[in-house]
Amino acid sequence: MLTVKAIKSPYTKLLMEQFLLSYIDLTDTTILSGLQKNIYPLYDELKELRGLKGVKEHLAYIRDKQDDYSKKNIAKYLKKSIEQYLPIVKRQDIDHE
Repeated sequence: MLTVKAIKSPYTKLLMEQFLLSYIDLTDTTILSGLQKNIYPLYDELKELRGLKGVKEHLAYIRDKQDDYSKKNIAKYLKKSIEQYLPIVKRQDIDHE
């Protein structure tokens, strides 16, 4: 069920557009269910704070900073990236209130 939700998720399409996910990754149910369960809810948080444009900007940024080693475990890389970024966004929003 998580895999199906991940395939239909707009975040999966964004990850593919940024070349962070490959077509081979789409055949790996472990990757897809992990994205849906652990990462997409964090993208939802970012979307609430900065809109879909904010999610796209984050993904473009991490794609540009991605090292070869991170391509071997893309889910771990994406999770670590968003977990580090969300607190920064939340602090910025507090500072601007």
